[in-house]
This record gives sequence, C-alpha cells and structure tokens, in this order.
Amino acid sequence: MQDEMRQPLLEPYMLGDLQLRNRVVMAPLTRTRAANPGHVPTDLMRQYYEQRASAGLIISEGVWVSENGQGWHGAPGIYNEEQRAAWRVITDAVKAQGGRIFAQLWHQGSVSHPSFFSDGRLPVAPSAVNPEQLIHVAGGTRMSETPREMTRADIRQAVDEYRNSARLAKKAGFDGVQIQAGFVYLIQQFLHETTNRRTDEYGGSIENRARFLFEVLEAVLDVWPSQRVGVKTGPMMNEIGRFKSVPSTVPASEYVYERLSAYKLSHVYLMRQLADLSKTPIPALAGDGVIHHFRRRYHGTLILNVGIDRKHGAELLREGFGDLIAFGRDYIANPDLVERIRLDAPLNEQRPEGYYGSSPVGYTDYPFLKAQTAEMAGNTGTEQTHA
Repeated sequence: MQDEMRQPLLEPYMLGDLQLRNRVVMAPLTRTRAANPGHVPTDLMRQYYEQRASAGLIISEGVWVSENGQGWHGAPGIYNEEQRAAWRVITDAVKAQGGRIFAQLWHQGSVSHPSFFSDGRLPVAPSAVNPEQLIHVAGGTRMSETPREMTRADIRQAVDEYRNSARLAKKAGFDGVQIQAGFVYLIQQFLHETTNRRTDEYGGSIENRARFLFEVLEAVLDVWPSQRVGVKTGPMMNEIGRFKSVPSTVPASEYVYERLSAYKLSHVYLMRQLADLSKTPIPALAGDGVIHHFRRRYHGTLILNVGIDRKHGAELLREGFGDLIAFGRDYIANPDLVERIRLDAPLNEQRPEGYYGSSPVGYTDYPFLKAQTAEMAGNTGTEQTHA
C-alpha cells in the first residue's frame, strides 16, 4: 500500500554530481521577456525563475550563443558580458531558493529572418533551403526565407560560438548547460536530410550529418565536465514545412543516442510527439512509442517531455522509462507546481494569450496555492460574518 502511494516525482535524484531535491524539471520555455535591443535578461525574468525554483532542475529558455543564432523577438542571449551579468542575477536568485538551473544553448540557424540583423543579411544554415517556418519578429510573424549555406569557416565559427557561450554560462553561475540539438533549429537542420544537402564531410551519410553536433558537444566539453552537460535531441519535429519525417529520421536519432551513451552526460532530453504521425515514416513512435524506443538506446539519465501530466509522469518513472519529467505549460501557469504535485492540488488555468509578451501579465502573476487557500479562507470567513 505504501509503495502504491509513493510519488516518484518527489523523490530526490543524483544528476551527475548534482543532488536534485525532486525529479520535476521545468522545461525550457521561450517567453520573450528579454530586453530589446541587446537580448539582455530582465528583473522580470529574475522574478519568473525565482518563483519556480522549487523544481528539482530548471532548464532555461533557449539562450542564443551568438548574434548569428538569433531568430525570435524578445528571446535572450548569453554571448557577451552584459548578458552574462544579467543572467548571474537570475542564477543567484534561483540558488538562494535552493534550486538548480541549466542554460539551454540555442542557435536557430535558418529558422530566423533578415530583419533580426542590422545589415539585413540572411541567416546561416547547413544548406540554402528555406525551412518554411513562421518566424516571430518584432510586431508579429513573417515567413522564413532561403538562408545562406554555411562555409567550413562559418561552421568553425559556430562551434566556437557554442564554446564561448558555454564559458559565459559557467561564469554566469549556471549549474550546467543543455545543447539544443532538437526540434527545428540549427543542429537538427544538419541532422535532417531534407535541410542538409551538403556534399562535404557535413552532409550525406548519417555520420556526416551528425558531425556538427559532436563538434559542438566536444567544444562545450572543453568548458564543462560531461556530468554538467545535457543534450536535447531526437526524431520529433513540428512536421511543418521542411521539418517532416523522412525514412532517415529515426536511424539518424538512433545513431546519435547510441553515440551519446559513451559520453557519460548529465542527461539527454527526449520529446514525445503530439503531431499526427499517421502519414509519416514513423507512425509507431507517436505518444509513448518514442520513449520506449529510445530508452533502449540511451543508458544514461533521460528527461521526458511533452504532453505528460503529473499522473502519467509518475507512471513513466515507476516503469523505468525515464528518470526525470519536464513540465512546460504546467510550469507556465503554476510557479509552485512541486507543491501542487505534493498535495495533488488543482492546477491554475492556462492563459495562452500571455505565453509571449513583455509584461508580467501571464508571466509572473499566476497565483500560488498558499495565496489561493488564504483567499478562499478569507472569503469563507467574510461570508460567515455576514450570515
């Protein structure tokens, strides 16, 4: 009976050499509250992360590794001293609450737009292939354009940018870093054969298409020990535009996962797929299929994410399919998510209109359970007084 009542999400966990107080992870969430121009974190962002510091681990929103990596209006960077200093305020606040926080290192590649660059230049990518994505620019969205194919010198520069960003993240007080190598961004653009048409050592075979990812990983490992470095990667994309599954999608991810197992990393972060896969080459990997498939191929810590509620997350942990569970939208609306899991309390209602913006509304104004309980008690007392 006691085992049935056990809540594995609340159990402590050793993540490499870091003790986490629970297995609840705050997923990386783009929220567009950084200062523009400059892509500098703000005090509002400090409040937001501090509110959620009871998570076993926070993974920051995607943080650009360079000016070349930008592609989403209002997102932050960590490639200069001003940004580093601003992030230090945030990491200090999280740690003062007993929390742990990793920076997610991000380069958007072709999923960007010339309007982000002062000289109007094209974004860079493995090949000159329009990703056919909507880009969040100042004032709205625009369709992506055909990027400029990266030269070998561009590739070396991008690897150096990851190294520099990893170094600044360390100086900013982060506990570690996660490399964004999934979804539709630069590293995935190299991995996906539809967006990588190169004929040199970075294109063609799966081993060649994965070369950029492992060069980036080695550069980051120049700065951080492996137990403080995670990688977000897998076959799951948005199935829109050029990012639709093809026959090599799963084999490429299998190759990456099996090779990552040798690195003794902090973690690998795996997203479930909620898109309709019925007409793709990988229909069997919908839902939990992807988890079961890749759990057999990666033998380190696996963080699971997308469409997992607290009940499902606890089941996945009990069954050994993952080690930590990352919550996205639930963390947007519930800064005290861990406490709500502990008490099996109701969750706040989502307000999607506040997911992106520049104000506290829909960002830091969601109520904590204690405040809600006190308000309800006060209302009950008032009603009794007037009865």
